[in-house]
Amino acid sequence: MDPTRSTPYEPSNVLAVIADAGVALLSSGAEVSRVEDTMERLAGAYQIGHLEAVVLPTALFVYAPDGQTILRRVRRRSVNLAVLAAVNQLSRDVARTPIPVDELKGRIGQAVARVRYPAWSHPLFAAAGAAFISQLMGGTRIDLAPAAVAGAITQLVRQRLRTSGVPGSVADLLSAVLAVMPALAAAWAGIPNPGAILVGAVMVLTPGLLMTTAVRDGIAGDLLSAAARLLEAFLSGAAIAAGASLSLYVYLALGGRWP
Repeated sequence: MDPTRSTPYEPSNVLAVIADAGVALLSSGAEVSRVEDTMERLAGAYQIGHLEAVVLPTALFVYAPDGQTILRRVRRRSVNLAVLAAVNQLSRDVARTPIPVDELKGRIGQAVARVRYPAWSHPLFAAAGAAFISQLMGGTRIDLAPAAVAGAITQLVRQRLRTSGVPGSVADLLSAVLAVMPALAAAWAGIPNPGAILVGAVMVLTPGLLMTTAVRDGIAGDLLSAAARLLEAFLSGAAIAAGASLSLYVYLALGGRWP
């Protein structure tokens, strides 16, 4: 018995699950070509035929040869490479050996719920990253602790703000405001290189993967997605710069010293 024909099996059910896979990838930071390739693999595995898909950073449209169309909005986006790897591998496995549609839906749900690193580890990694970046920027050993504190606070605040539904750019701006505080405290205490601390904390917020994905979309010819992602990266960078500048401006206006 063909597992793809397990009860219930309707083309609309398969199309909905294929769209679920595309949304899982898109909301986890995948580029357009990866989303389209995954959905096409699944459509071939379940004999849907030639699938037409229009993928944007915030939505996707899927059209099947029988005329069925699905539109999905993607309101929350993040970077989760574990989800990308799991869904991508699942699509390749299913392309070789199809499984029942209900099982595919369940395994996509498991992939989306997968958390590779616990929440408490994110500030820890950010602290280590900020500390090491401060050394690359000419900092000394005395800069390690304040840079680590700045990185941890920055990541923790951004996590909490985004989880509570605050828009990404606003969360980045408020996080950048707090990211500068340890550097200002170091400058006030007379530590000679607070700039290294500041850069280490701010670099934790930089949307590097978003810019990389935008470039990959542009190279693949998905110009609309590339332009949208570049604009998102620009807005995020502008918010980070504005937040850091605001804290530094207020500090200097109140008579603070900066080496």
